[in-house]
Amino acid sequence: MPEYLLLLKLDKNKLLETIDTLRKLPKKPHSGVDLEHTMNIFGTWHVAVWFSSDNSTHAIDFINNKIGQIPGVVDAFPVATFPHMGPTKENPRENREESEESA
Repeated sequence: MPEYLLLLKLDKNKLLETIDTLRKLPKKPHSGVDLEHTMNIFGTWHVAVWFSSDNSTHAIDFINNKIGQIPGVVDAFPVATFPHMGPTKENPRENREESEESA
């Protein structure tokens, strides 16, 4: 399932209310979308939303029809991501030794 990082710029006059609304989003906020995290960030963007979607159409619908309709959301910048796989939890030491040998 593709994962997305959605950066949000918020209206500073509605900042706390908007963040509160984002924090209350359900785990399945939209058809074909699984919400992983919302997090406050500092700088040009105010909030990041990490989610996965079974296809880009569901991701776009979620951004436009759910996130974009929340009062106080001024701008949204979606980034499709491709996470790297880390060591498995079963035997992380074995995986670390394999990667050291190949280096």
